[in-house]
Amino acid sequence: MPAINQTNKPDEVKSSRPNQPVPSFLQEAENLYVWCVDDIPELKKAGIDEDLINNLPENIKACRDAQTLWKKKLKTPGEAQVQWNLQLPEARQLAAELLRSMRFAFRNNADLLARLKYITKGNGYANLIQKLNDLALLGGKYKQQLTAVGFDLGLFDTAIAKSKELAGLWAQTKNENARLDEVAVVRNKAFWTLHQQVSEIRAAGQYIFRHRKDRYVGYVSQYWKKKDKRKNNSAS
Repeated sequence: MPAINQTNKPDEVKSSRPNQPVPSFLQEAENLYVWCVDDIPELKKAGIDEDLINNLPENIKACRDAQTLWKKKLKTPGEAQVQWNLQLPEARQLAAELLRSMRFAFRNNADLLARLKYITKGNGYANLIQKLNDLALLGGKYKQQLTAVGFDLGLFDTAIAKSKELAGLWAQTKNENARLDEVAVVRNKAFWTLHQQVSEIRAAGQYIFRHRKDRYVGYVSQYWKKKDKRKNNSAS
């Protein structure tokens, strides 16, 4: 993972989502570094540690690398996710086929229809996985009624196998998503570490050069300036 030079304790770094597009923020951080290097003597008078400025390029790179890794993980689904996406439509179709056939075969048996209703209660992936298994187990007990309507009993074996397969894929998919979340947290912490660094330098620059517009402008976020302008225009 990218290494970040932190100015605060690791557990104090925010891990929430960035408050602006990361690419635009990184470019602003690059611009700030180029702008403020010549102002180091003045910024030090405002309490800015020179290392805070010197560490900017390294932390910009670390944040950029973390963003690249996150985008790559986001756009490249894991093998389990790929297989899940392929198997899901088939599983839904199989469950629907079992249910239609069993409802028809049991149409004159209120008790069995009630059990079917209970089995198919609820939505979601976990319910689908359980539904396939439960329908197969119930149908296996009433083979005669089902064969009487031309039902292929082999579909029950398929349903049980599909239920087991989906359960494994779903667990693997959740694990892959958890790893993606971990990458996102690293990216977010890299962003907020750099954000704090940039904010401190900007605040000092705006104070030191409050009477010099030619230097002050380099310590203002153009992203937020434009966003505030659009907000004010829409409000007026």
